[in-house]
Amino acid sequence: MDQIETTASAQDSRYRKVPATCKVCLGTCGTILTLDDNDRIVGIAPDKEHPLTRGYACFKGLQTDLYSRPDRLLHPLKRMPDGSFQQISAEQALDEIAQKLSDLLTSDGPDAIAGYYGTGTMGNVLSAPVLRSWMQAIGSQALFSSMTIDQPAKWVTPERLGAWHAGKHRLPDSDVFLIGGSNPVTSHLLYGGLFANPLAELKAAKERGMKLIVIDPRRSETSHYADIALQPFPGEDTTVVAGLIRIILTERWEDRPFCDDYVQGLDALRAGVDPFTPAYVEKRAGVPADQLHAAARMFAKEARRGAAYTGTGPNMAPHANLAEHLYEVLNVICGRFNRAGDPVINPGVLVPRTALRAEVTAPSRSWETGKKSRVRNVGMLAGEMMSPVLPDEILAPGPGNIRSLFVLASNPASAFPDPPKVIEALKALDLLVVIDPNFSTTARFAHYILPPKLNYEMATIPDYETFRYFQPYSQYSPGPARPPAGSAVLDEHYIFWALAKRLGKQMQFNGASLDMTQAPSVDDMLDIMTRDAQIPLSEVRKYPHGHIFAVAPQCVEPATNDARFAVFPDDVGIELGEVAAESFDEKGRKVEHGTAFTHRLTCRRMRNVMNSVTYLPATRKRHPFNAAFVHPADLAALDVKSGAEIEITSAHGTITGIAMPDDRLKPGTVSMTHGFGGLPEDHTPVHNGGANVATLISLEKNLDNITAMPRLSAIPVNLRKK
Repeated sequence: MDQIETTASAQDSRYRKVPATCKVCLGTCGTILTLDDNDRIVGIAPDKEHPLTRGYACFKGLQTDLYSRPDRLLHPLKRMPDGSFQQISAEQALDEIAQKLSDLLTSDGPDAIAGYYGTGTMGNVLSAPVLRSWMQAIGSQALFSSMTIDQPAKWVTPERLGAWHAGKHRLPDSDVFLIGGSNPVTSHLLYGGLFANPLAELKAAKERGMKLIVIDPRRSETSHYADIALQPFPGEDTTVVAGLIRIILTERWEDRPFCDDYVQGLDALRAGVDPFTPAYVEKRAGVPADQLHAAARMFAKEARRGAAYTGTGPNMAPHANLAEHLYEVLNVICGRFNRAGDPVINPGVLVPRTALRAEVTAPSRSWETGKKSRVRNVGMLAGEMMSPVLPDEILAPGPGNIRSLFVLASNPASAFPDPPKVIEALKALDLLVVIDPNFSTTARFAHYILPPKLNYEMATIPDYETFRYFQPYSQYSPGPARPPAGSAVLDEHYIFWALAKRLGKQMQFNGASLDMTQAPSVDDMLDIMTRDAQIPLSEVRKYPHGHIFAVAPQCVEPATNDARFAVFPDDVGIELGEVAAESFDEKGRKVEHGTAFTHRLTCRRMRNVMNSVTYLPATRKRHPFNAAFVHPADLAALDVKSGAEIEITSAHGTITGIAMPDDRLKPGTVSMTHGFGGLPEDHTPVHNGGANVATLISLEKNLDNITAMPRLSAIPVNLRKK
């Protein structure tokens, strides 16, 4: 548990304490706010009475300067012809934005207006759904999000492989758990669990005997608790998992009855993974053959319950869709799914009761039909366009190009690959509206900046609750804090409602038509969002610290179809063959564009940093830069000392990093955190701001053929002493 100093005395009658929920990340830790007599936040501490986090909260969520820092944007700003920004009223800004939108709708049509939302929407459960509703109201399909930048494989895979309607085994009832490319002890994020107080949840599972397998290029904080930790070179998840599948099928450890009933293409899969022998995996990925075999045995033979889960690591590396597919194939061939009659761990609280069936949801491949991008001819996923094509959709001339962009809770100028191209696109827009409390690198190009209320200043509830929690928990946080005096910050849902009203458009939200004559409150919107809840929101409001509710038990129901998993469709087979044919020189170095690269740069999570939110004073004090972590032997070979500058060069660009030794990395690996560094023209000092890893990445090369996603991790690089 982290602590934070506060100016408020517990005995001072001017202050009151209020339970709330941190929404900086998906951990949603319980917190206690200390408010002064003006309802301003003067202290934040963990909530010891919270039923899930029980007095745990991390550094990120305990920072009062997020709310009170002097450079927080508190009034709408308009960019003037000379590039400066002028404060204007919210209603004037909305009037002017609406007029520009009306002109664009008339001249270019709705798809000229795009929306992009990022992980910052975790701070407000209404943000992303309201943006979607507004885009639908104006008739635009040009919706983008960070999901198709760092993890579109999690949308591609269930549509190509198929998905089990009742879901995979989860941590509380697993004999074994496999984590690939994720460090939830640090990130508070793992699909299927390990969000709330993740270390406590993981330790509890280990104490009851669960075995843990971790696949990660670094011996991470999560790997510390693994029974088997496989440490491949970055980007070799496909190699390692294909090797695991080969061992399982060769040893006949698969769940044969399940495969007979629900799998097609098993023989093709067996042939496809045949080249990935333990010896080949060891040579290519650096994972010893005996460790690979032990992991396959532990997962497939020695356990009957427990699934494989992945993070963004393999989803950001080369062959992301293939890696995610093969991880899920591990679950398929071992039958690691909830069957008819199994209890549902968490039926939910504020969501409708949904029947879960022991059946396959057949592959749909939605990206192959419907709207395609003009530039790369890639389709859509989950109602969204692929974010890597966004700059080209702005820059490419002709009918259908994007002329206006709304950026919600994100900073694409720092988070997107290939910053020069992204900046060129932002500058080319006729209307860029950025909704952000910070004068971010993206906001610097905006025509209008609209500052929102922050987490503790508005009512909120958890989202994705059945996905995140192992118990039917929920909490209503009333947003007890007031924004700074004299501010004109906005509710995000109001921005889009007000624009729809000005444009004469009717908004729908959760199947209900919004009243377009009177603005709804946050609580009005939450009531609509939860109108089909199993426990009424009015009941949830009675428990200020949150509560685990007694919802009716639920069991998995029998199948109603005979669909099957497609474990080895043609495009998966082609790509796996391409992996096996990739070039390495005689020293095992990756060869690209005729150049052999000595190292691979992998992404790295920081416990105290959330993506590109690096501007808070307390954060900058702890992390003034994103170090380039390298194995000590590699630094010695370069004659580079700890803290010295090194030059890191890819096939696309060069950055300067601050070298730091890390013996938990394999030699040949560089580990850095994304989201640091300023704009190229800022010439940000590397010791005070860090380096932008995105500079090493191209939006023209090494793009996935389904998602157009570039390689954001496992980037081949060379290092040079400066």
